[in-house]
Amino acid sequence: MKLSIFTIALSFLAISTFASPKDDKKKTDASNATAGPAEGVVYSLPQTGIRVHIKATRERYVHGPFQAYAQKMLGIDNAPAADVDRWNLDEMKLDAFSEPDPDQIHKAMGAFASLISLTESGIIGGLNTAVKSAESTISTQSFLTKDLEKQVKFTDLSIWSFHSPADSTKSFKFVSKSIDQKAAEAAETIFNLRNSRFALLTNADDEPLPDGKSFEVMAQELGKMEENYLALFIGKSAKQSYEFSFDFIPGQKTTKGEVFFRFSEDRGVLPKSDLSGRPIVIEVNKAENLSSKQSGLSTSENPNAGKSGLFYRMPGMADIRIMDGSTQLAGARIPVAQFGTIAPIPEDLLDGNYRIELYPTTGAIKSIQGIEPPSTNSKTTIN
Repeated sequence: MKLSIFTIALSFLAISTFASPKDDKKKTDASNATAGPAEGVVYSLPQTGIRVHIKATRERYVHGPFQAYAQKMLGIDNAPAADVDRWNLDEMKLDAFSEPDPDQIHKAMGAFASLISLTESGIIGGLNTAVKSAESTISTQSFLTKDLEKQVKFTDLSIWSFHSPADSTKSFKFVSKSIDQKAAEAAETIFNLRNSRFALLTNADDEPLPDGKSFEVMAQELGKMEENYLALFIGKSAKQSYEFSFDFIPGQKTTKGEVFFRFSEDRGVLPKSDLSGRPIVIEVNKAENLSSKQSGLSTSENPNAGKSGLFYRMPGMADIRIMDGSTQLAGARIPVAQFGTIAPIPEDLLDGNYRIELYPTTGAIKSIQGIEPPSTNSKTTIN
């Protein structure tokens, strides 16, 4: 009897010895499963950039070959004596764009990661909803200009010969006319054209006038001929329009006197690194009252707020001015994402029953909609 009891005791001891390592292994595996690496999706909140679109005109002036005789022969003062470029700013518009904020990179954790939708640049666009991707465009800063000098080259318009007639006094050789003679002939042609047009318009010869259309064409052609000859004294010009764009991303505070680009009447629109132009600066004034009130209401009493890793922005407002010295060239009032406040998306809205759409340009909530559960119309038949 004693031997049987001893044998049974040894059997229980052996079973417990072999079973304990397996149980310990199961506990270890469960512990490792709980303490494993947390998976998630990394995304960013947007920051607002300011883009200025500029339209400018370049006018190329080329002085006339007879400029020195403009006052003497035609009574025209201050005719341009040199070739020069003149630039003018015609139009300026402000636009806003967004890009990922490097200071606001977050990670949606666990099951919440399956809810988010991202734009092509990695900005969060919504939860439980698809993001409409806009057409990708690249804003190129180009400073290429066209050669306008070729468009304003002079061709000699004189109706007179370039040489004096050959006669016995010149040994029957052609002699080139001087610049004075050519200028005098061009001036005489201008006065003759004026007289001809005057006679046509006043019918000085008392002759039957041509029909209306022919009369108009004749008057216009005489005017064009006079302008072409007059250009030999006062010069002529050609114009070309250009478009430029510049980007600026403000920080989280008001910006004063930041150089946006540079401008020169002789060289046109220039990057801010080119010190040959005067600075055109940007001012971005943050609306402090709005930002402070947003901060007061953005905190949550929920101890789990932000645990999911999902956040949105309440953008601030800013007044923007583009200044050329004391002259304002353009202005606007726009929302700026980084001027506002960041808040966690309420955990109660992350159970998969809500569709949340965000503005990709500012990170603000656009809409929150409940998702209706699918209707069950099928009937179960029990035989």
